[in-house]
Amino acid sequence: MIRIVISRIVIIFIALFCCADCIMADTFFIESGIRYKVIDNGYVNVSVQYDSLYSSYDFKDSVLEIPAVVRYEGSSYRVKEIEKYAFTACCAIKHLKIGEGIEVISDYAFQACANLESVSIPSSVRVIGAAPFQYCTSLTTIVVDKTNPIFDSREGSNAIIMTQDNSLIVGCGATKIPSSIRCIDKYAFMGCMAEELVIPDGVEKIKFFAFSSCLNLKKIVIPASVESIEEHAFYNCPEVISIVVDKNNTDYDSRNGCNAIIYTSDSKLILGCSTTIIPQDIEIIGEFAFKNSRNLQRIVVPEGVSCIEDGAFEHCSSLKEVVLPTTLESFIGGSNFGYCTSLESITIPKGVYNMGSDIFCGCISLQKITVDSANATFDSRNNCNAVIDTKQNKLVAGCKGTVIVDGIKSICSRAFYKSGITSVHIPSSVDNIEPAAFKGCEYCISITVEESNKTYKSADSNSVVEMATNELVLGCTTTKILPEVKVVGAYAYMNTPSLVILPEGIISIKEGAFSECKTLQSIILPASLKIIEERAFYDCINLTYVALKSKDTEIHKYAFPFNKKFGK
Repeated sequence: MIRIVISRIVIIFIALFCCADCIMADTFFIESGIRYKVIDNGYVNVSVQYDSLYSSYDFKDSVLEIPAVVRYEGSSYRVKEIEKYAFTACCAIKHLKIGEGIEVISDYAFQACANLESVSIPSSVRVIGAAPFQYCTSLTTIVVDKTNPIFDSREGSNAIIMTQDNSLIVGCGATKIPSSIRCIDKYAFMGCMAEELVIPDGVEKIKFFAFSSCLNLKKIVIPASVESIEEHAFYNCPEVISIVVDKNNTDYDSRNGCNAIIYTSDSKLILGCSTTIIPQDIEIIGEFAFKNSRNLQRIVVPEGVSCIEDGAFEHCSSLKEVVLPTTLESFIGGSNFGYCTSLESITIPKGVYNMGSDIFCGCISLQKITVDSANATFDSRNNCNAVIDTKQNKLVAGCKGTVIVDGIKSICSRAFYKSGITSVHIPSSVDNIEPAAFKGCEYCISITVEESNKTYKSADSNSVVEMATNELVLGCTTTKILPEVKVVGAYAYMNTPSLVILPEGIISIKEGAFSECKTLQSIILPASLKIIEERAFYDCINLTYVALKSKDTEIHKYAFPFNKKFGK
């Protein structure tokens, strides 16, 4: 819960949600621990307790029986639908029985019911939304009534199958995929805890996120029949050590026993793992191909590879050594090596002409970045341990060991995003620091600006202030706000102390100014403050108290979004 204090009036945000619920109280009722929403004369839906993903009602019984007809205060209502997020994270539930007559199970209705073991689907169900049982890690028994005309669980498969097109839409750790299946649908096994899932010959399509976040999955075998594997089909499967594609598959291969899935026609590696050896004739490392391969310690990208796509090696937390080829030209997207927390050094080859500024975001151990001296687009002049756009003198990507050398004119947004940098010195040549350039640098405690800089100053304040606008563009936990500061700039603060007191004179807090400052617990805002822009305190998860001295301050409705403590 977050409190906003205006003069002596205490406003508790959660009360706003309670009042909103009171306004609609006549449309809801609770019977036998289940909350229902009246949708029409004689019809109700099963609903979440507070109409909020983060405040879903915690059903307490181990057996959940949802009736097709419910009586309340002398009236009977037919239950039509189990709404989106209805029982999210209700971990007491072990057995689910859905009454005959219920027609719809909506998206994510039972997601993250971690102890749910068995599910019974009646013949009346006509619609099942996306991922209704994702992250139900204990689920082993799924039975569909044999008279259901839309869905089935043929051959004791412990799955939900679309009868007409033979698509498996919900699976679990005990699922045996029947040979009649033609498609593994989106999210079908998302969050499943099985170590191996046998995909039988006959399956033609594996849709996006079909096996994502299968955290125990160790072995993947792709049969000859598979013609289409959509993006992120095996996203975030960190324990995979064996990947085999049937040699008769004409669309995909795992050539030379490489332990990877390769799209044959364009030699694009779309899925790798900690044991992958990238073949010599690969041209592209695909989006998120190695994401979360947490046991991967060393990777050699062979000659011939020209492109590494978005997040290709993201969250490879054990990765210490990366060897890149001279043929490499482009890093597409961002976070290509994001959150590789063990990576200490990397060399950018001479042919690279394109990369995003957050290529190394979250690489807290990265100390040394070297750009090949023959590179015509980028450089790492004077051993600065950064990637500099040579023509524009713009710092594109930095790290813990970066020195911002004189001659650099600007610093890109997210250039140091969540790096391990502990101190920042802005030389006299820098005249443009883009918003969020140093966002999330939680270890930084020292900020200085060269006195001869004509755009910015520090004046021993451990901050960067733009002189023309009196805007604080960079701050940290040791910052002392200068009296002339009028604006807290967009994404200005890298980190904060637990209590922040903004002085009188400040009139504006810009978008994202304190976002992701997880140490911030309390903030006192001045009477001079006129506006708090959107997402100003985004993801300040420990912020519980805001004192606001002026009742006239304009607060954007999304100034404090998604903070679970006050129901956003």
